[in-house]
Amino acid sequence: MFSWLTRLVSSCLRPVRRYARMNKDIENDFDVSSTSEDALVWFKDLEKHSCGEFSFAVVQANEVIEDHSQVETGSDSVFVGVYDGHGGPDASRFVNDHLFNHLI
Repeated sequence: MFSWLTRLVSSCLRPVRRYARMNKDIENDFDVSSTSEDALVWFKDLEKHSCGEFSFAVVQANEVIEDHSQVETGSDSVFVGVYDGHGGPDASRFVNDHLFNHLI
């Protein structure tokens, strides 16, 4: 029913996996009943942060992902970037790989 929504969210959030350990990457540290059997779905449970708590979920829609995003968490801050790749993946990949390092 909501497969279109999960595909949309996925296309934006897949690169988050590079920056945070996801539940699908941990073999025995979590309750298997709370995860999806679908390899295109992963999540990070609630974690403490100086401003409260955070969590996120990701669902990949397509094999070729043009959009990119990233989440960088520190003890006192969070950086979230969502980069639209409507013209292809090259520009959004470049911004994803370089913007954060130029800001810090």
